[in-house]
Amino acid sequence: MWLLMAVVAVSWAPAALRAGEAEDFFKFYSFYQSKWQIEEEKEGKKETYTGECSGSSGGCNIYVGKGETSVWGYDPKTRQWTGVGQLDKGSRFVMAISRPPGPEFKPGMVFTFKGTIWHADGQIHYVTSKSTCVDMNTIRDVITGTDQDGKAIPKVVKTLTRMK
Repeated sequence: MWLLMAVVAVSWAPAALRAGEAEDFFKFYSFYQSKWQIEEEKEGKKETYTGECSGSSGGCNIYVGKGETSVWGYDPKTRQWTGVGQLDKGSRFVMAISRPPGPEFKPGMVFTFKGTIWHADGQIHYVTSKSTCVDMNTIRDVITGTDQDGKAIPKVVKTLTRMK
C-alpha cells in the first residue's frame, strides 16, 4: 500500500509544481491589457491605428485591433503563453511567446514570439517577433520571417504606446 501511495504522489508532483503557472503567466502578460496606439512601418509605408487588449475571467487576453482579433492564454502542454488569431482577408495564426524572464515587466526585457500565419490564398508565413519593453508604456516589435519556400517576407516594425 505504501508503495502505491508513493507512486501516486510522485506521479502527481509535476502537476502540483505547475499548479499556479497559468495564473502567473496571466498576471505577467496582463501588462498588455490596455488601449494602444500602434505605429507600423512596412516596406517604407507608415500607418497609425489603435488596438485594445482586455483580460477575461478565464485567464486569457483578448486583443482587437485593425485587421486582427486574437485570444492569448496559457498552453499547459507547451507551458507557453500562446495566441490564436484571425487576421483580415481570412488569414489566421498561432503564435507562442517566450517564458516570462521575471516576475513583472521591466524596461529592457526582450520577448520572442514565434508562429505561423496561414493566408487565405494558400501562402504560409513563419514569423519571429522580437518585442522589447522600452518603458512601462512603450513596446517595440520587429517582425521578420519567411514564406513556405524560405523566401524572406517584408520586415514589419511596430511601436505600441499605451493610451491614457
